[in-house]
Formats: sequence, C-alpha cells, structure tokens
Amino acid sequence: MVLTLDDIDKNPELISTTDYFEGILINFRPLLLTDEKKLAQFLENLGSQTRKFSTRNGYDLNEARDLCFAINRYDKLRLVALINNETIIALFEFSLSIVDNEYKRFAEKYGIILNEVTDMRFGPCISDHYQNRHFGCWLFEKVKPMCKLMGKERLILWGGVFTHNKRAIRFYEKVGFRIFQDSYMNDGQYECLDGIYYLLQ
Repeated sequence: MVLTLDDIDKNPELISTTDYFEGILINFRPLLLTDEKKLAQFLENLGSQTRKFSTRNGYDLNEARDLCFAINRYDKLRLVALINNETIIALFEFSLSIVDNEYKRFAEKYGIILNEVTDMRFGPCISDHYQNRHFGCWLFEKVKPMCKLMGKERLILWGGVFTHNKRAIRFYEKVGFRIFQDSYMNDGQYECLDGIYYLLQ
C-alpha cells in the first residue's frame, strides 16, 4: 500500500518519529493546522543569511497561515522538527508535482525522464542555531523511509540550489544527492544547480 497525502492527513503518526538529537527530544512530524504560531515564530527567527538563500513569500504569521491552510489541499507535504513538540527548528517541504520546465530541463540537460508517480521535489530549511551541527543529515535519514512509503524512488531539489550557496551544496552532496554542474537561471534570475537523490540505491 502506498501512502497518500490524505492518509497522512488523517493519521500523521504514520510518518512521525520521536528521537533524541544531542540529548534533545525531537518530534519530526507533518505540519498541523494548529502549528500556525509555532511556524510563524520559526520563520520570523530565520536570520538574514538563511533568508538570502530562500524564495519564500514572507517570514511572518501570514506565510505560516498560508502553509497550514495548504495542508492536504494541494500537492504539498510539509514536515516540521520540534523540540519537545513545542518549538519548530526545521521545515522540510515536499511537492508531489513536477513542473513543465523541470521535465524539459532534466530530459534535455541530463537525459533523465522525471515521473510524478515516482519522483518528488524536496526543499529543507533549518533554524540558524541548528545549522552546521549535522542536524539536517540526521533528519534526512528519517525522510528516506517516509518517501519510500509514499512510493517515491527519487527526490529532486525543489527550485534547485543557488550556485553561491556553497553550504547547502555541501549538505546535499553529503547526504547523497548528485549535484549537476550545468547551471540554469531560475524565474527570479538566480543561477542555480539541479540535484537528484536515488532513494533505492
């Protein structure tokens, strides 16, 4: 049986985990409607450098409300990591849809035929305090079985990664993404690199 967004919405525990990172209890679970204020606080506390590498519409309560409102309404899945189920310190976002320019770019540049049934877009965001502490790598290990439960075989970087975001590139390569070196310009006219991760290898 392949998990759907509806399955996850009805039973978030299907892909929720509770574990210790550096002695701190971390709940890693789907975003809930009741997380508005917690998510707003997370977004508001992101530093200027972290925001510089993001393409969010905002970093406030309105943005948090939009993300919570979208739960099981569209093609998005968002997971949050919380300390003691109270303070959000990471947001992992997934999109189950592939856009036309991604189909075209992956086929023409890399000879890879994307498929919405088996492929999913991925974009992480971690609070400034938990960056450079291997926290993202630790969370990514928990993401992989969830993706497989949803029938996914590959992850591609959601919007790619900015070529000047060297820290993010190192993270993606460390967890096993293949980062392509043929750059492209995104809609905001930023130079980006694509990446792909093979879940079944």
